[in-house]
Parts: sequence; C-alpha cells; structure tokens
Amino acid sequence: MNSHEEPPAKSRTPFEAQTPPADKASPAPTPVPTPGQTQSGKAVLLNWVIMLVGFCAIAFAAHWLIG
Repeated sequence: MNSHEEPPAKSRTPFEAQTPPADKASPAPTPVPTPGQTQSGKAVLLNWVIMLVGFCAIAFAAHWLIG
C-alpha cells in the first residue's frame, strides 16, 4: 500500500538507472598469479589454513548431522 508521502511510481527512477557517487572509486582488483609465477609463503599458508578450516567445518557438520 502506498503512503501519501511517496512520489508517484512514474516519477521514480529504476534502481539500475541510478549512478553511484563519483567520489567512491572501486579499488583495483588484486592480480591473480599466472601458472608460471610463484606465490609468497604467506599466501600459501593462508590458502592452507582456509582449506583446513573448511574441511574441519564440513567434518563437524557431518558429525553433528549424523548425531
């Protein structure tokens, strides 16, 4: 139900048509190393930690679901 304070639907602009503020620039994406490049030790360690935490979460959820 529309309230009397809302503008009529024909005067509103669609969400996609609105442009974001110009002062907020999106940060540059971090480059993904190509297969020939090597990753630093911190990146490799972080990948292993994320993988192990995910595996433990899956194992814990399976143990909890089995009962």
